[in-house]
Amino acid sequence: MFEKFPFHAFLIDRNKLRDKKYFLFIGIIFILMIFISFKVGFKVNLEGDFTAFWFAGKNFFLHNDLYSQIGGAKRYIYPPFAAMLFQLLALFPLNVAASILTFINLSLFLFSIYLTRSIFEFYITDKKLLRNSLIFASILSFRFFWYHISFVQMNETIFVLCLMGVLFMLRNKETPAVICFVIATFIKVIPMFFLIWLLFRGNYKTYLKVIIVTALCILIPLIWRGFEMGIQDIKNYYITFLEPFQQGRVEAEFHNHSLSSGIYKLSLPMQNEPGFDFNILHLTEYQAKKVYFYSLITIFILFISCLSYLRFSKKPITFLEISIILLTTHLLSGITWEYHLVSLLFVYMSLFIIAKEKKSLISKSIIYFLYGIVIINAIVGKDTVGSNLYHYFGGYGSLTWMMLILLLYFLYECMFRNKYSPDKLNNHI
Repeated sequence: MFEKFPFHAFLIDRNKLRDKKYFLFIGIIFILMIFISFKVGFKVNLEGDFTAFWFAGKNFFLHNDLYSQIGGAKRYIYPPFAAMLFQLLALFPLNVAASILTFINLSLFLFSIYLTRSIFEFYITDKKLLRNSLIFASILSFRFFWYHISFVQMNETIFVLCLMGVLFMLRNKETPAVICFVIATFIKVIPMFFLIWLLFRGNYKTYLKVIIVTALCILIPLIWRGFEMGIQDIKNYYITFLEPFQQGRVEAEFHNHSLSSGIYKLSLPMQNEPGFDFNILHLTEYQAKKVYFYSLITIFILFISCLSYLRFSKKPITFLEISIILLTTHLLSGITWEYHLVSLLFVYMSLFIIAKEKKSLISKSIIYFLYGIVIINAIVGKDTVGSNLYHYFGGYGSLTWMMLILLLYFLYECMFRNKYSPDKLNNHI
């Protein structure tokens, strides 16, 4: 009866199901997930982001304004399409819905590990290397997953959709890949960098598919809400969220790890952080804005140059390419909280894989340096180093500069080394 069930998708070894100890272990994990889900879910209150999701779903169904904080929740900063999906959460009482999403997030943590492994299996035949790299990457990125689960967020959903899109692309199934990337972008705008990548990797048929799926993601909630209210939703989303960042808004909080926040925290006094001073550059606001603007332009040009090089030199998709997209997304996004960084699982996996073939002293030294900053950032947390030190690590941008260093290193490896296509890497390792 179990022959056709996709156990591998849940990280379950079908061959061990007859082993009572293994079955008991799976049962204990399942019960633990339920316990954690209810414990986290019933702590949710009106101050959390999840409440914004829940009220958005409720307001969508009741034809209320999505962006005026009706119901007392925090500001809603996601597209109308996401609010349409959040109606599923609003079917349940607030804390029950939070518990359900927590259970889904715990499951998605396991599923994201499975998807990451599936992608790297296109490049690696060495099962031991694959297993060990995945274990270390999972451990070192677990801080971000736990933070995400504790705050009942949606970023694992986005990460899984993007990983599924990449996996479909590697399997030459472009249509479902387009659907995954576009839906992810209409839940939360930051996966737009994957759409840019998709356009570079595709052709006119790809562009047509993107246009069709995009049109559906705009039209379905618009028709559902009625054209007048649907158009007003789109306007409100632009006015309340997109336009301020387009005009240069920077949220320079100690726990915002975007590039804009990292530069501003080092350049200007932070009004929202009494007792902490991260300002070591002492720039004016105009100078800080210019530094960020030129930094953003430089990174975006490097990103586009890399995609152009890979496209026009007809290089196959590499895992470094995907890591570059993820790192660029986090750095150039206006908001990058810790729970956004669940995708560092894939980035760290890439680092461990390329470290295998480094032989020279200089190459090994660089890898050990990268290992060092990754491990430090995996350990740092309010509960591990204390609140003050945690603030200083965030304020001085340890995660921001780590991501920037990894991005520059991966860009170099991807454009000038080019050993990481499926056939080359398997032969090399």
